[in-house]
Amino acid sequence: MSFTLSLTRFFAVLTLAFMVCIGSAAVMELYGVARQWIGYYFIFATLGAYAVIGLLSRTSDIHEYFVASRTVPGIYNGMATAADWMSAASFLGVAGTLFYSGFEALALLVGWTGGFVLIALLVAPYLRKFSYYTVGDFLAERYSGEDEGRVVRLFCIGVTIAISFVYVIAQIYAVGLITSRFAGVEFGIGVFFGLAGVLVCSFLGGMRAVTWTAVAQCIVMIITMLLMIGSLMMFSSRNPKHDAEQGQKVGFAEYVRIQEQRILNDPKEADVRRMYLHEAQRYELLIDALPTSWVEGYEARRKNLELARYDGSTFQEIKTAERVLNDYPKDVKEARKRWSQERQRLLEKVKTSVPHFGVNVDKGKPTDWSAAFSFLAVAFTLMCGTVALPHIIVRFFTTPNASQTRWSVVVALGCILLVYLASPWLSVIAKVVVYDNVVGLNYADVPNWMAAWSRITPGLAAIQDINQDGIVQFAEISLSPDIIVLVTPEIAGLPFFLSGLIAAGGLAAALSTADGLLMAIAASLSHDLYYKMLDPEATSQRRVTMSKIALMTAALLAAWVTSLQPGNIVLLVGAAFALAASSLFVPLVAGIFWSRATRKGALWAMGTGFCTSATYLALSNSSFMGFFNADPVSLLGLSGVASGAITVPLSALAMVLGSTIDGHKREMPEMIVTLRTPERTLETREL
Repeated sequence: MSFTLSLTRFFAVLTLAFMVCIGSAAVMELYGVARQWIGYYFIFATLGAYAVIGLLSRTSDIHEYFVASRTVPGIYNGMATAADWMSAASFLGVAGTLFYSGFEALALLVGWTGGFVLIALLVAPYLRKFSYYTVGDFLAERYSGEDEGRVVRLFCIGVTIAISFVYVIAQIYAVGLITSRFAGVEFGIGVFFGLAGVLVCSFLGGMRAVTWTAVAQCIVMIITMLLMIGSLMMFSSRNPKHDAEQGQKVGFAEYVRIQEQRILNDPKEADVRRMYLHEAQRYELLIDALPTSWVEGYEARRKNLELARYDGSTFQEIKTAERVLNDYPKDVKEARKRWSQERQRLLEKVKTSVPHFGVNVDKGKPTDWSAAFSFLAVAFTLMCGTVALPHIIVRFFTTPNASQTRWSVVVALGCILLVYLASPWLSVIAKVVVYDNVVGLNYADVPNWMAAWSRITPGLAAIQDINQDGIVQFAEISLSPDIIVLVTPEIAGLPFFLSGLIAAGGLAAALSTADGLLMAIAASLSHDLYYKMLDPEATSQRRVTMSKIALMTAALLAAWVTSLQPGNIVLLVGAAFALAASSLFVPLVAGIFWSRATRKGALWAMGTGFCTSATYLALSNSSFMGFFNADPVSLLGLSGVASGAITVPLSALAMVLGSTIDGHKREMPEMIVTLRTPERTLETREL
């Protein structure tokens, strides 16, 4: 009780300090402090706080490093779990996806929240009955055979690393976006700059440091989201909304519906969409005419440069001709790749240029059965993926007992609920802000925030006068879903300290999840691979050292991959969930509830699920298929994020077949008996 009370006092002081930080930033702006310094202030103040907690939590004890000594109270483990869970995809990406996809994107919230209910029912209290360090520990012992589970453990190592690595790339990408914009550095530098914030939280103290910094980050996220919603609603120029045509007051959602109907009926908006489609068709003709089209284009640009050099053109005209030639694809292969990607981008632009919040929904009913099926498939995949995420499962090994584990799930759901209820509101308000402050502007009046974001990375933010009318149409606005939350305060014209505040919240979300994922990778490599398979006689100190080396290596490799700008945050996170659902969900649940599940069945389930999921994710990805000048594959109209509707049943079928034909028939495993034994009769053991 005294330990819990001490923690409560510490985090109460930390909360008060964060509120003082927000107030001081507001005073700084009031007295004319430059925006860049306010951005520095929020980033370095929060990173500094996390660094102090990480340094105070440093340890070399094996149990503290891997499972925080299993002494984390349920309420604080729940907050830490929520912080690990509410990644950049939840905090930043969901509202941006809702902005473009409307009600269809609510499947993300339904799936992620429902997944926590499944965790509480199917996994968390059962696994906590054993003193494990990793998911591999449970699966290897549950499905042990003649090789004592080495093959199962090896499979689990590979799957854990693949899932966590894809997931952590999305988080570091978000860190790069935030630090680039608010610290004024290039994206690649911002990635490695933010990496320091990840390592300072996890490298020295392992799970102990990650847990306490995650609690602080959960507090930052919740305060940020609530203040953000309140500020946007307070400062909005239309609160409540007033529709001039009907002469009556309407709410935010109704106002958005009215504006979207106007956009759909606007001939200028339709013209812009037709121009995008025409340009996409032009690229398709160029691709079909390869290699002739590339040769003709190259020769035309080369001749233009020669003419510019010898007909008395100005120096600027010559440099422009040189740049046009240098930007042209170097060969036919590159031309096919770039033109296919540009064609796909334009087709996506046609799709996202059509508002989706309210106009495609009739009294809350889906427009067709395919949309309903896709919604349910996404929710199903994310629910199963939640249950199987290694870095979330490890969280339930840090509590004193199974009862505290159950409470931690309840607390985590409460914290997540605050953010998830706020995300739809934020997407609606963001639409109101964009319609009021951007659509209909003269191009000469476009504010500076657009240029600031467009400099970070190509395609992040842009406005292009496609139809040359000098007026901004909605279809001419390109804002990445990843930055909708970050850019909304600037679009609304709110004080800049609120932009710094939302950046601090996004940074906390990305860092907390990245820390947990890197710890999952490090534990899998150092404990499952090094200690359990290569050097069982390794000392505790050597195991901790190997974990730190693995963590550093994984972090640097992830940062390097992220610097290549691999893609959308929500899509990367969705891919990680699909892989987890397909490969680990069935072996975990069957291992707990089906006594006849065998080692062969588990291996078949993991292999089948992972391979089919990875293949479908690749084939349904437009960028990947662009390399082959092919359209993305879509079975039953399902995206990669929804692929679990296909791959999870295949994994379950493989489990049943493998277990049925397995020749090693035995009685109910002792572990199953233990799992079903009341908690009070158990004696757990340390591995």
